[in-house]
Amino acid sequence: MNILNPRRPRGSRLGAVALAGGLALALGLTGCASGSSDGGSGEAAADQTLTIGFSAEPPGFKTGVDQGSANRQVTTLVRRGLLAYGPDGEVVPALASEYEVTEDGLTYTFTLRDGLEFSNGDPLTAADVKRTYEYLAVPENGAADQTSFANISAIDTPDDTTVVLTLGEPQTALPKVIANPLNSIVPEEEVDADGVPVGAGPFMITDYQKGVSYTLEANPTYYDADSVELEEIEMTFMADAQTRVKALISGQVQFIDYVPAADYATLENANGVTLDTAYGLYGALQFNLTEGPIAIPEVRQAIAYAVDLDAINEVGTLGYGSANGGLPISQESEYFDEEQANHYARDLDKAEELLAAAGFPGGGFTVTLLTNSQYFGHSERAQVVKSNLEEIGITAEIETGDYANLIAKGNAGSYDLMIGGPPAAIDDPSALTGAFIGEPTFVRSFGINQDLYAGLLDEGAKTPDGPERKAIYHELGEIYLQDVPFVTWGQGTAAYAYTDALEGFEMINGPAVYSSMYSLAGAHLTD
Repeated sequence: MNILNPRRPRGSRLGAVALAGGLALALGLTGCASGSSDGGSGEAAADQTLTIGFSAEPPGFKTGVDQGSANRQVTTLVRRGLLAYGPDGEVVPALASEYEVTEDGLTYTFTLRDGLEFSNGDPLTAADVKRTYEYLAVPENGAADQTSFANISAIDTPDDTTVVLTLGEPQTALPKVIANPLNSIVPEEEVDADGVPVGAGPFMITDYQKGVSYTLEANPTYYDADSVELEEIEMTFMADAQTRVKALISGQVQFIDYVPAADYATLENANGVTLDTAYGLYGALQFNLTEGPIAIPEVRQAIAYAVDLDAINEVGTLGYGSANGGLPISQESEYFDEEQANHYARDLDKAEELLAAAGFPGGGFTVTLLTNSQYFGHSERAQVVKSNLEEIGITAEIETGDYANLIAKGNAGSYDLMIGGPPAAIDDPSALTGAFIGEPTFVRSFGINQDLYAGLLDEGAKTPDGPERKAIYHELGEIYLQDVPFVTWGQGTAAYAYTDALEGFEMINGPAVYSSMYSLAGAHLTD
């Protein structure tokens, strides 16, 4: 077995907890768990200002669009959907206090909480839900979960607090899709004149210094405002990882995101600091499939055989992650296929045979390899890939820059190969849709033949969990192994670090890991 996990992330909670039950559910759960002023290890501190060293300034807040982890994390603070993720990754009510599902799985009826408001003071009603979901369903708007919302055939709003969704076909993971922070409900003017996102979350941005910082304050109109103990969040953009780590250890900040694996040991041994880690998203070598040798499947297969997944895992995560290929499905999932994950075990002879069959004996061509210098492991992975390709006669010229540059070039398809990874925000195989289907975006390979995958992805999304659903994703995996629209190299790790005085923050394991800041709504600082 070539699935490597020599150093399982400390503090991991492997496998998100799915929403219990089946059809005909009527949920009446409370909101996300909140910190208590007299619970835990001490009384809540008088000064409830949390200082954060944040890895990147979000590039924007386009409704429903995956614009990277920085965008997603800030969205969890300032916006809310009908549902959200609780501390262990379970789906919990948010703007909706409860919902019901018919036996056939085609009709969802949500009851909104009374008196909802956006942070700008506008009322939030069923009409806002309808408008947001209709927007998310339009392909040209670029929503990550566009196909899920396009499956909604009708949205009825019999009154201001009732939303009835009628689906064209059953959708097993719809509650998880709705809980994705990217699908939060927004007002008609979802971003204010200064570029600040408006929502109905526990916090609101009250000051934005472009390129420098956000100041967030507790939102008094939040539906569960009484449970929010943090009064203010001062978020300073710190793109350099070492700067973030030093700022935390020195006490300049109290919380940092995107901790590089190279700093795990340092932070584990630092006084007064907690390091929290979990399995994160899949990484992948993405392709521009529209032109040149990379447009030929046999060339992509050759590259898949040439890439050293073990070496990529070691340089990218220092061995804390996993080294496996195949479809980007968590190795903890019942849908993970070990045989497919090992299909492209490294074999340079096969790689050379495939290149010759494609008309490129000995390689002999040059490709651009796009990466970014902002995050640990990306440039290092690019160097491994470059070295691997040289062994089969392919020259890779590395292009690098900050993360914003990678996003821009990735969106435009201005690369041959790119160090990236398919999108995923829910712990369900239907999340694969975002890796194959949709408008051009940096989170999926450019020019994928979507017709190869659309039918099976649609079938898998509407099929209940069980053997039939497993068979669908197995068939999808077989097509992927022939087409190779990208080469996965395994799950990485994600980590946050923070002062021991912070209580109530909880990481979510797996695809939803960058929704973990949902839990800051229930966190507090102690003396």
